[in-house]
This record gives sequence, structure tokens and C-alpha cells, in this order.
Amino acid sequence: MTSTWDPVAENFGALPFVYGTLVSSLIALVIAVPLGLLMGSFEAVRAFFQPVFNFVRYMPASAFIPLLILLQGLGENEKITVIWIGVFFQLVLMVMDIAQRVPSEMLNVAYTLGANRATVFRKVFLPATWPEVVDVLRITMGWAWTYLIVAELVAANAGIGNFILIAERYFRADRIIAAIITIGILGLMTDFFFGVFHRWAFPYVEKNARLSRNRVRRLPSLH
Repeated sequence: MTSTWDPVAENFGALPFVYGTLVSSLIALVIAVPLGLLMGSFEAVRAFFQPVFNFVRYMPASAFIPLLILLQGLGENEKITVIWIGVFFQLVLMVMDIAQRVPSEMLNVAYTLGANRATVFRKVFLPATWPEVVDVLRITMGWAWTYLIVAELVAANAGIGNFILIAERYFRADRIIAAIITIGILGLMTDFFFGVFHRWAFPYVEKNARLSRNRVRRLPSLH
């Protein structure tokens, strides 16, 4: 067991591996979430950006890797850019869809009660959208791990993808399996973190879900 797992830790280095994924995801988050909310809220913004995003999102991020190697070389910057391309455009459109699904009646009630635009945005719109936005981020983090491995498998001089390629050359299936399991464990840790954060930040979501389930149980039976 030691001969299988020790090289995994020694060759890809946990901190650089996690660093690239987190940095690229954070950059995508900072730009994509505000833009997605704007596109979902304002028709003019959506009409301007959506055709471009619909076009770019069908381009596979892995197809950009040769170009990025020419422009950025091998290293963390190339990996971060690949992950950003793979996550950013999809994330914007998913957040836009969340913003569009906010019931207009909910916003109109707030306006009727005398709230101004800033108050409605802060007290109604954001609480209605952020729980789903965090769920979307939870999904896109899985994509980020995938794109990182793709970038390292295609072209990298370090990282877990490079480690898998080296293990393949020497027919070390045990090391390949160990690397795959390591990726899965890191993904589970990320998913667990988002789940804990979601329950802590948005306790009203679970409360509303319980109330809805209780109402359904109290409905009279048709039999």
C-alpha cells in the first residue's frame, strides 16, 4: 500500500493541485455570478451577452489547450485558464436561469409594501437566488476538477494528470487507480464543504422544504 500511495502524494503535490482549481473557480465566480444575475434580471443585458455565451459554451475547453500552451506555456497559468474557460460560460448561463425563475409576484409584493429597488434586491432577490447559486457552484466545482485533470493529461510537466501518464508508461495500474481515488476524495471533500456551507448560510431553505412536505402530508386522500 505504501508503494502505491506515497508517489501520488509526492508527485502531484496537494497544495498546487488544489490551488489551481480554487483560483480558477474563484475568478469565474467573481465575474460569472454578477453577470448572470444581471442577464437574468435585465432583458437588454441578456440580449447583448447571451448570443456570445451560447456560441462560446459549445467550444470544448480542451480544444484551447494547444493555443494556451503557445501563449502561456506549461504551468499553473495554463491550467487555471483551461478551468476558467470550462466553467465560466456555463456558470453565467446557469445563474442567469436562476435569476429568471424568481417569481415576479414576489418582487411586486415588496414594491407594493414600499420597498425601493435596492431593498428589493438585497432583501428579496438575493435571498431567493443565492441558495440555488451555491448549488450551481457545487456542480461547477466538479467540472473544475475534471478540466484540471484534462489539462494535465494533455500537457503538463507536473500534477496528478501527469502522474497518471507516467504511471501508464510503466504499466502501474495500481498508481493510476490510487490517483483516481485521490481525485474522488478531493471532490467529495469539496462537495461536503458546499453542503455544510449551504445549510449554515441558508437555513430557511430546509425549513421551507419541511413545511412544504408537511403540507403535502396533510392533504386529504382521494381514495
